[in-house]
Formats: sequence, structure tokens, C-alpha cells
Amino acid sequence: MKLTVSAVAVTLAALALAPAAGAQEARKTGGTLRAVFATDPPTLDPAEATDLTSAAVIRQVFDALLELDDRLRPQPALAASFTVSTDQRVYTFRLRPGVRFHNGRELRAADVKYSFERAARGKRPWVFEKIAGARDVIAGRATDMAGLRVVDDLTVEIRLDRPFAPFLYLMAYDAASVIPREAADARGGFASRPVGTGAFRFVSWRRDDQLVLEKFPGHFRGPAALDRVVFRIIPAEITRFNEYRAGQLDVSDIPTGQCQSVQRDPHLKGEVAIWPTLGTHAVRFNVERPPFADLKVRRAIAHAIDPTIVVERLLERCVTPARGLLPPSLPGYNPEVKRLALDRELARRLLAVQSHAGGKGLNPLAYHFNTTDTNQRIAELLQAQLKEIGIALELRRLDWAAHLKLVDSGSAGFFRQAWIADYPDPENFLTVLFHSRNVGAPGNTSRYRQPTVDRLLDEADTMAPGRARDAKYHEAEQIVIDDAAWVSLYHYASRALIKPYVRGLERSPQSTAPEFLAPLRKVWLER
Repeated sequence: MKLTVSAVAVTLAALALAPAAGAQEARKTGGTLRAVFATDPPTLDPAEATDLTSAAVIRQVFDALLELDDRLRPQPALAASFTVSTDQRVYTFRLRPGVRFHNGRELRAADVKYSFERAARGKRPWVFEKIAGARDVIAGRATDMAGLRVVDDLTVEIRLDRPFAPFLYLMAYDAASVIPREAADARGGFASRPVGTGAFRFVSWRRDDQLVLEKFPGHFRGPAALDRVVFRIIPAEITRFNEYRAGQLDVSDIPTGQCQSVQRDPHLKGEVAIWPTLGTHAVRFNVERPPFADLKVRRAIAHAIDPTIVVERLLERCVTPARGLLPPSLPGYNPEVKRLALDRELARRLLAVQSHAGGKGLNPLAYHFNTTDTNQRIAELLQAQLKEIGIALELRRLDWAAHLKLVDSGSAGFFRQAWIADYPDPENFLTVLFHSRNVGAPGNTSRYRQPTVDRLLDEADTMAPGRARDAKYHEAEQIVIDDAAWVSLYHYASRALIKPYVRGLERSPQSTAPEFLAPLRKVWLER
């Protein structure tokens, strides 16, 4: 579905009603989809991935027990069916018979158990922590997850410590992908030569150049229409744009500052697609590192930032200005949430109270961000805005993998971070990003610890969806905002260019172009 700028705020429900182009047409087989990334994926190992670029490849190479459809509803994938006990604590999955890994071996329930226990020790332990015994595995006290039982070769039973409403969404997440043990344990680097059951299998990867996948003829749903997918690595927005215009790419993103112009361009306007996503772009503080351990310093910076400049001038109103943490299209969004208002006089007073008048004792402050043209321009805007209160920002730019490593390790004090929900539930934003048990790489890179927030999130996470649950999330969200652990700038909208002959490409509310998280097995080329 192609959206005008004024339609960016459309709800996900309305978005889901529009089928991807070509959904009702007979598919043609063959051809190569020429896609693009701004950077190399940091990893292709589902247990270690924490970013969209990695996920865009992982979702083609691997399958999980379930997957989310274009309305973000859990659907069978490796599991042909599942049942849930009346107390909502026991999930029994029946695997499809005859599923094969790319190495030819048949999938068994033991592979699910191995994959989950391995991934629980990876970068996203919160995906598994609700399973009985998982926290012992995560902490290294055990290798066997007590709540994970292989019933027979095609049946796996999962028992939770307590009910958790969004659990089925977790079974569709990248970290829950099922992998073959022999490939993961083999020498040669599983993170750069992955083996899964997905509709596409890995072929090659030349860093800073391209990554190639080819269709897996033995996929349990049948072979994909495309023969190959080539992801080129092109860091510069304008280069990606020029390659798209020259016919060298089939899909790409719209360069920063050209959202309006491409919609007026007679040659491109029919290829523009803009749709809302479940994401928020923000800046974040590590509250353990001075001077950001000081609440007044964090609030001073928050009060000095004007996100409307980013939204209206840089991104031409093609995104939604942010009030809080949760995007408007996410269930549980609170329209009454209050951000720390733009007030540079108050910001100056807060600094003066802490003996930092005019930035004394602070300068220069390092601001870390990953390499993209948009991030560079946002960093320069922040630098100019904080100069108004006497703070000098030193901009430090790294490639994506290096930036993630720096942030996850706790070495960055003030940094760019964004989040796109893995599933449409506030728990995936608030608990993952701000609960004390997720400090560090699992998500809480602010290293923020607040007992009231922990309690509210723990209570909400176990409740059934509804107003009472939402009220607890709303209270926790406002506390985090007032504590200035995170300053939202805007909510994402995906701004893409898609050639008219590309059919069946879902407009995923979980991704921002040029990373498409949609299943490419559904894509075909009309030409």
C-alpha cells in the first residue's frame, strides 16, 4: 500500500487490511531481488542478533516454531499446531514432519530444546526467561531448562513459571529460531555461515560489498519464487538512491530530506511507500557513568532538546513526533504521556544548581552514534541545540557493529538508540528496555534500576490485556521519562522506494527501509 505523508499516522489495523501488491496475482518464478543495507549485519547467529540488519537476513535463513503474519498475529511455522493449558502455563507444540535443515538433516524436537537453551545464554535472554528453569540457564547455574521437555521426536512441551500473555509472540522471535547443533558447534563461524531451515539458504558474504542468499528447494512450504536475494552494502544514502534510480536496486530507502520531493517526482511518485512502524528513535544515557548518573544533568539535556526540528526540517514530517516511549500504533499507547518540555532556561538553571553553569566541568561530552547520514545530521542538530545551554558535544561515529559493542558493554555515556517492537505489546518496549534484570546487552543499555518501575512492569507483564494492565505500563513509562533515562525524538515511519515489478513484499510495521523484515519467500518479480 502506498501512503501519502498525511497518512503516516494510520493505525496498524488499517495498514493490515491492505494486501501487499500482487497478493492476488499468479506468482512468476525466477530472478534475483536486489536489496540493500546501509551496513553489514553484525551477526547472522539468531542467539546473538539484536538489530534490524541482522534480523532482515536471519528471518530468511531460519524459521521459528511460529511466525507473525502481516497483521502481527502468531501463526504456525515449524510447529504445525499447538495447544495451551487452561492455566496458561503449558504450551505443547507439534512439529511439522519432514522439515529439513539446509544441510539435509531432518528437524527433531531435540533441536528446539538445544536452540532455546543455547540462545538463553545469548544476547536476548528475556525471550526465554518465562520458561521454568530458564533463569538458572541464563545465570550459568544449569545447562538444562527444566520447563522444556522433548515429548517425542515431533513434540515439545514448554512450561512457564507463571502465565505470560504475549508468550506466543516470543515463539516467533528471531532468538527463538531453531538451528542444527552440528552446524553451530562446527568450526568456521556459524555467525557468518549460518544453517537453518528457512526459505533461503546462505551462499556468500563479502563484507562492505554484498551478502547473497539462494532459495532452498526443500523448504517445508515449497520453494520460494525468487532464485536469489542479493543484499548490497551501501553506506551512503545518496549512493543508494542513485543506484535505485539507475535501475541497479529493486528496493531502497528514501534519502533524508527528499521525502517530499520523491512524492512529487513524476518518475518516482508511483514507487513511494510510506507506512507507520512500531519504533521510536531516541537518545539515551548510561545512568551509571558520570556525569549522567546525575538526574539534574540528564534532565537539563532533555529540556534542551527540540525534536520538532528533526521531525519538521530534517525528516519533512514524514515521521511522527514523539511524546513518550511507545509509538502511537502500539497497543497500550498512552496519548496523555508527557515528555520533558523544551525549556532551555530551566536546563541552564539545572546545570547551575549542580555547579555546571555554562557547561563547566562537563565539556566536551561525547555523543556516540552509528554510521548513517540521518544519524550524522541528527547528531549535528543535537550538537547545536546543546550548545545553547553551554554544553559542547563531541561527535563520535562508529559502524553499526562497533557501536552496538560499545553501547552493550556500558562504555558509552550518551548515545543514539532506537527500538522497534518485536511484537505488538508494551512489555517488549518497557520491560525489555528498562527492567533492571535486562541491564546491558539484553536491552537496558541505560543500566537504569528503579524498584517502582520494576514492580509495575512485573505486575503488568503477568496480567491479561486490558485497561488495568495498560495503566501500570503508563505509570512506569512516565517515571522513566521523568527520570530522563531516555529522550524520544520521533516515532518511525518506513520510507521506501519499491520498483513496480516487485510483488508480494509485505509492508512490515516492524521494519524501516532499507531493512525489510517481511518474508521474502512471498516475493516475486513480475518482469
